Amino acid sequence: MKPYLIQRAKFQDQTNSSKEGIDSILDFDYMGSAEFEFGALSDSLKRIRDHASEYHQFEYIINSNKITVFCKKKNYADVCVIINDLADNKFYLKGYCDFGDWIHSKKNHRNSDFWWDIENDFMFWKLNPEFNNKFEKLIKGNTKQ
Repeated sequence: MKPYLIQRAKFQDQTNSSKEGIDSILDFDYMGSAEFEFGALSDSLKRIRDHASEYHQFEYIINSNKITVFCKKKNYADVCVIINDLADNKFYLKGYCDFGDWIHSKKNHRNSDFWWDIENDFMFWKLNPEFNNKFEKLIKGNTKQ
């Protein structure tokens, strides 16, 4: 597993009733590359939902920052290594990932709350129990993206 396409997003302040599914709780950044367009997010979400029983959600602490991680159980160790390496900007990615800036409290952090590896189909976000509850209902449900 090696990340390349990490989608950034912010939590919606409240559920957006004009949108459905995961779009109702997240405001996705425009990434500026074709690789993030043309159904890439919905394709990843479909793969995740198709294998939902293989996934688990857990709390992870990195540099005193608490995050929630959602990944396949069999990928737990690899995903933890990737997240640590993303925090230290050790990967060349297609788009800018501000996760490391947040972890290291840099001023140029773009205020993202949520990051999604759309090729390796895992997600992680700033710990937020209210968001976790909404996410769990949506990801396991049969809602549209």
